[in-house]
Amino acid sequence: MQTEIVLTPAQQAAFLGLLEGISVGGILVLRGEPGSGKTTILENIRAAKGGTLIGVREFLDARDEAFLRTIEDALYAHDLIMVDDLHLVTNIVQARNYQRAYLLDAALTALLAEAGVLKKTLLFATRHRVPWAIGRRATSGVGLPARPRRRTTKAWISH
Repeated sequence: MQTEIVLTPAQQAAFLGLLEGISVGGILVLRGEPGSGKTTILENIRAAKGGTLIGVREFLDARDEAFLRTIEDALYAHDLIMVDDLHLVTNIVQARNYQRAYLLDAALTALLAEAGVLKKTLLFATRHRVPWAIGRRATSGVGLPARPRRRTTKAWISH
């Protein structure tokens, strides 16, 4: 028997806002602090809409090319691609004076362009600011607190 997880009102609002954005397509971003329910929301979206959920934690010890290749491969196999914990990749790029920092933006720009041509929807979940390539395509759509006073979950929708 599988336990059903009930979303909090804030998570439910973000979930519904993202479903609306998915129906239009494009680039979406779900932002919230650790423990705010981002992964739970993504799992609920996958249950409702299908698609694939890529966990960035799997790539912490891998090269950034493996992370980008997985997203690229998913573009050809699914209409909806969800990437969880994007901040784990961006933290590495931003924290260590990473020599290839601009290559991540360049690669993401190419992936996002390809997603647009293929009419795919990408949903990125992150703790904080997204890379430039994603941020310039995603706009604020829904923002709600996930936990009282301290933690928030927000959804950005780009049409």
